[in-house]
Amino acid sequence: MPTAFPFDKETLRRDARAARAAFVRSLSLDERQALEAALAERTLPFLANARAIGSYVPMGHEIDPAACLSQRTVLLPWFASRDDVMRFRVAVGPLEPGPFGTMQPLADAAEAVPDTLLVPLVAADMHGNRIGQGKGHFDRALAALRAVQPTIAIGLAWDVQILDALPADSWDQRLDAVVTPTRTLTA
Repeated sequence: MPTAFPFDKETLRRDARAARAAFVRSLSLDERQALEAALAERTLPFLANARAIGSYVPMGHEIDPAACLSQRTVLLPWFASRDDVMRFRVAVGPLEPGPFGTMQPLADAAEAVPDTLLVPLVAADMHGNRIGQGKGHFDRALAALRAVQPTIAIGLAWDVQILDALPADSWDQRLDAVVTPTRTLTA
């Protein structure tokens, strides 16, 4: 059931992170794996025609997209520095910590452009709006991708992360769908 949060993004982010963390901590390993497998089943139709899938390595209590990506070529965000724009590189072989501490492909991995992007989030709403970590990297990357080619953006979330409505700024990129282990919301 959606939870009402205040409409200040920082307060929303803090409260949504706390709700997500409490939910994930309540799960056994088997329960978490079952929910992530259910998420993968719901996500597969969106990936059927994808030529290049951009994804992410989960941080903290984010839902893990790995089950969605088996036997596919995956592109992960890559940054040369904290001031760099997000680029995507093929995730083959080992990963290394990037400038934000997130795991990313090695610098010599091939760069590529995704046409479908699996997006992490802190909270999302019924209209395809999302709140992320607060630095705008995915919004800027998605805007740049959509400026040159059609790009589908699928937000991945635990059910507890879905709210009735979220504030959206002019630079926020709307998701085409949000997928949870139990439902699919399309914008």
